Amino acid sequence: MVKYTTRLVAQYNCVIIPGLGAFLAHNVPASYNIEGATFMPPHRALGFNPQVTIDDALLVSEYIYAQHLSYDEASKMMHDDIIALRRELSTKGTVCFGELGTFTVNVAGNISFDQAPNGIDDPYNFGFEPLVIQQLSDVEKKEIVIKRSTFKRYAALAAAVILMFFFVSPVGDSAYEPSMTAGFITGNSKQIKESIEETEAPSIENRCEIAPVAYTVTENIMTAEYTSVEQTEAATEEVAETVEAAAATEKATEESTVSKKFSIIVASTPNEQKAQLAIEELSAKHEAAYTVVQGDGRHRIAYGTYSSNKEAVDALSNVKGTFPDAWILSH
Repeated sequence: MVKYTTRLVAQYNCVIIPGLGAFLAHNVPASYNIEGATFMPPHRALGFNPQVTIDDALLVSEYIYAQHLSYDEASKMMHDDIIALRRELSTKGTVCFGELGTFTVNVAGNISFDQAPNGIDDPYNFGFEPLVIQQLSDVEKKEIVIKRSTFKRYAALAAAVILMFFFVSPVGDSAYEPSMTAGFITGNSKQIKESIEETEAPSIENRCEIAPVAYTVTENIMTAEYTSVEQTEAATEEVAETVEAAAATEKATEESTVSKKFSIIVASTPNEQKAQLAIEELSAKHEAAYTVVQGDGRHRIAYGTYSSNKEAVDALSNVKGTFPDAWILSH
């Protein structure tokens, strides 16, 4: 009875245990808790009303479907389970009802129900868990302080480097002419001029002469005409080896891409047992070849798996009509 009730609660908003009460489930949207700085994912909350006890045949139909029983056989088995639950409650006072929560009976015989802290494991909400994120206003701010003495030291060093660059760097034939150095002279101009006049000017032989453009081009053409056949063949072989290496790299890239699979995910659970339970529930509503894709500590329910992303995208447009939150996983 615990197994069948848990399965029905995941699909319906109201599941009645005849003579005991009714489980009432409702969807809770995602929210943010300011005090705990916690993002709460969408989930299903569960309550219990002991006043709704009329049999609506939903639970007994699950007995019939799961064990292939007649209505009378299933009804007898269900009522036997309910009697056993009441007997255990009267004896122990508290009974754990699977993953849904705990039943408790007081001295007056009134039955109450406490939902499990983690709520209902709903595969349609993909098993998301609460996420705690610290607010930006709580992050400690650090100020950057620049001491004045340090700033002055770096400014003086920068100024010295700039002046050295202007005095040392040559500018054409006028490299030693103070009036051509950046357009200004710093310091005692007379002393700088005397020190420059004492420096030996570079001779014409030591200067770099640039050959005429026409001569340079003609010389290159004449040199190219005498290139040896062996050098040409070596260059051809090097190009061929480069092309082969590029082709091998492209082939390896294509093989790695082909080996990838693309699955359309419609649900997600934390373990294999719940994944199989989710497949049974989905197959009862929408028949398909569901499979389990494991990874990142999750067991995801795949509607279909394809060899290319394009095929998965084309199929996703049809799946969206049944599963609006379906998405594509590359693995």
